[in-house]
Amino acid sequence: MEPVVIATLIASTVATLCGIFAKTTKQLIRLLAVQAAALGLVELVLCLINLILGLGFEALVDFFATFSEWFAAAVITPLIIYWGMIKTENVHDEPVINVKRVGLVLVIIVILSLILSVFASQFLPEKIDVLPFVALMFSISVFIIATRTDPLKILVGLNMAENALYPLFAESPLFIIPFILALMIFVNLVGVFIIVEAYHDYGDLSVKTWRLSE
Repeated sequence: MEPVVIATLIASTVATLCGIFAKTTKQLIRLLAVQAAALGLVELVLCLINLILGLGFEALVDFFATFSEWFAAAVITPLIIYWGMIKTENVHDEPVINVKRVGLVLVIIVILSLILSVFASQFLPEKIDVLPFVALMFSISVFIIATRTDPLKILVGLNMAENALYPLFAESPLFIIPFILALMIFVNLVGVFIIVEAYHDYGDLSVKTWRLSE
């Protein structure tokens, strides 16, 4: 891998890792934006360079498709969740697990990520270089989802997990990109709408409270 690609993958992995220790919803949303922005930056710059070099209509289509993906993940999705936070509250909490266990779980995550990378490389040999980063970011995102009771933070974790898979599917066929973008935005809008309505009904942003109230 080129150094700039490694740098962006490291930056997005660090942003994902920081999500474990984020105390407020606003902090986690910012980390989601940073993760998404870093992941798609290299691909976006490459498309822009091809466009500037005048490689034709295909380069223009590639640039707008890549920009749409990048903008939706790094700007639109965080704004949708941020709107949900404004309509509810900026919950201040910590993972439902102590610091020692967090360290232990992180070590387990790293080991499992490496094992997963080796296993998956048999099926995706051309993507073997990015697999450790993808597996690690995805595992950390799942950990964020599993250790939070605030549904908005859980939604952020789901988006982080989705973003983590981007390096594997960065060269997806152009015709499926509009469908992917529409689905991503729709799912987040529906998710935020349900969370806001549940907050109005229960007066609290806690999945545990919602379960006990049923």
